[in-house]
Amino acid sequence: MKQNIVRNEESGSKAIEITQMALMTAIICVSTMFIQIPTVMGIGYDHLGDSMVFFAAILFGRKKGAITAAVGMSLADLLTAHAYYVPFTFVIKGVMALIATTIAYRGDYEGKNVINNIFAFAVAGAWMVFGYFVTKIILVKFVLMKVNTFGEALALGLAGIPNNIGQVTVGAILAIPLIKLLQGRLNIKRY
Repeated sequence: MKQNIVRNEESGSKAIEITQMALMTAIICVSTMFIQIPTVMGIGYDHLGDSMVFFAAILFGRKKGAITAAVGMSLADLLTAHAYYVPFTFVIKGVMALIATTIAYRGDYEGKNVINNIFAFAVAGAWMVFGYFVTKIILVKFVLMKVNTFGEALALGLAGIPNNIGQVTVGAILAIPLIKLLQGRLNIKRY
């Protein structure tokens, strides 16, 4: 009897975790799709979804934060006719969340030190900017064939950097007070 109760509690706990992750994935997807600003040559878009990537990273931890970020952002690309970004986004946003949590939870910080979180978001954001710089070069030169030379692809990749810096900065600015407000108030297991 006692084993059945323990199994029921464990399965109920897993169901809650899966539901929380599904909701966070949906929130990331919707926040990415809600406001979209087309970028250079219409190859991609700027959005508010990075705020939810940071939020998920701190509230959910490394593994769950990375999964929800990667899936939520990739789903947004797929649903907004930017499917060519999906494999790149999956890796870039998943690693972005991993970087943010690795730094935010180092030592005794536990994701609760605002200055350390800002540093974590800056490093994770630098990864994102670099990742999409390389991605844009690959896409415009080899996938979408929008340019003829590598120099033109490089120029378009460089042109996207300011937008990506702005996007990740706005994401961090929105995430920090939201994390401060909700951290510790939600019953979420981090791992």
